[in-house]
Amino acid sequence: MGVSYDLSGRRILVVGASSGVGREIGLAASHAGARVAFAARRADRLEEAVARAPGEAVAVRCDVTDDADCARAVADAVAGLGGLDALVYAAGGSPLGMLENASRDTWQRVLDVNVVGASQITAAALPHLRESEGRAVYVSSYAVRQSLPGLGLYRVSKLALDGVIECWRMEHPDVAFTRVVVGNTKDTEFAAAWDADALKEAMDVWLARNLFPAATMMPVEVLAEAVLSVLAVRGYVDDIAVMPRARDSAATAEEALRTIG
Repeated sequence: MGVSYDLSGRRILVVGASSGVGREIGLAASHAGARVAFAARRADRLEEAVARAPGEAVAVRCDVTDDADCARAVADAVAGLGGLDALVYAAGGSPLGMLENASRDTWQRVLDVNVVGASQITAAALPHLRESEGRAVYVSSYAVRQSLPGLGLYRVSKLALDGVIECWRMEHPDVAFTRVVVGNTKDTEFAAAWDADALKEAMDVWLARNLFPAATMMPVEVLAEAVLSVLAVRGYVDDIAVMPRARDSAATAEEALRTIG
């Protein structure tokens, strides 16, 4: 990374840390001296991430769609780290499909992961963050400003997440709540679950309307560095945006389609 940050002794819980953005943030924080709890559903992936962390790190299994699991995960992280100075919520789901075909179950799943899970984890972490005068950081998306047909559910969930963050700020001004708006990022699993037929349908619409996404992406390390810059600040930082520039990547259009976010 281009800038060095000192997070020595900071106790950080990263949710959604088994792959992609969350794992990179956790590893970067560990390299900066933080004690990190990596939390996610996939225990095997968590153990791999913890094994790569150069500093003190623990694996905490967490299904963000389960309230009891959210509370237990925070309790396990606090026990393993000896307290909590920061929460980073990087968990997220991105279903692909037109709104007319979206089932109630699909709506419920994306909102549970992207919105409700974020709030429930925050509620569980709040007493510890108030005690440490800490902060919560949430990975949002440029999709709230500009999106594509077929990604409506994702966009709505991120708009809702932004609203939740603002409400947490109003209710608890003694804790810093930061939104990190992210553009297209490489090496994530954003589109891992997309159905091939749904992708073809969406691509047909994008091409017909000349909405093909720009084939520029930023390395996931750039996003991690931005989050570290927030974690290193003791004062309040409400919002930052991390966007790719054309010179950052010579990605193909096909790669861009897999990383819209």
